[in-house]
Amino acid sequence: MHKMNKILSVIFIATFVINNVNGQNAYSPVPEEGIVNFVTSSTEIEPSKAKGSPYLNEEFVHGEVIVNEKVEEVGKMRYNAYRNEVEILDNLSKDSYYSLLKRAYIKVEIDGKLYRIYTYVDNDKSIKTSYFTELNEGPLKLLFKPEALLKQARTPSTSYEKYSPPTYVWNSSYYILDNRNKDSENHAVKVRLTKNNILDFTGSKKNEMKLYVKENKLNLRKEQDVIAFLNYFNSL
Repeated sequence: MHKMNKILSVIFIATFVINNVNGQNAYSPVPEEGIVNFVTSSTEIEPSKAKGSPYLNEEFVHGEVIVNEKVEEVGKMRYNAYRNEVEILDNLSKDSYYSLLKRAYIKVEIDGKLYRIYTYVDNDKSIKTSYFTELNEGPLKLLFKPEALLKQARTPSTSYEKYSPPTYVWNSSYYILDNRNKDSENHAVKVRLTKNNILDFTGSKKNEMKLYVKENKLNLRKEQDVIAFLNYFNSL
């Protein structure tokens, strides 16, 4: 009988270990404290009173949190372009979420798109940080900054005017990050996608790249053509 109990104990422990290993591929009920901002605790998901949406996708979809190039968290996530935050669904309550810490060593992949923190030069020349999506690899990067602004409600001053509710307005933009000088602190700079603007980043290779644009019939007002242009430039 004693021998039988020992056998059952071994089987139980083995089963527990296997279940734990398999369970790591499932969504964590609550994110790790080291990568989630618990200062604000969980936030309840409530219907918005504003028109429009601050989300590229309102649904929470599959995402992975990558810390120092290692996947540390798997769950349902979405990006809030108004608050500039990654929201992770609380898988226990299903009606609240946590906000991811904004750190340079933390990036997140949501529905195939990679979001990471970069510094950038704002319109007033100050240096700020924000989430961007990377559109290409290499020292000269094209970044996309999804951004939603909240236009305030307008109350009618006369009976002839209509009430306008608060409305989310999209104000997304492109940036270039030049990491060719490893000895300096590099910040992303805002750029309009035009031929001259993009060519200005190519320095001494400007004439060569101008010929490349002409030979390959690239339209540098289009995102995909700018990506092809930069991929070629980075390969030189």
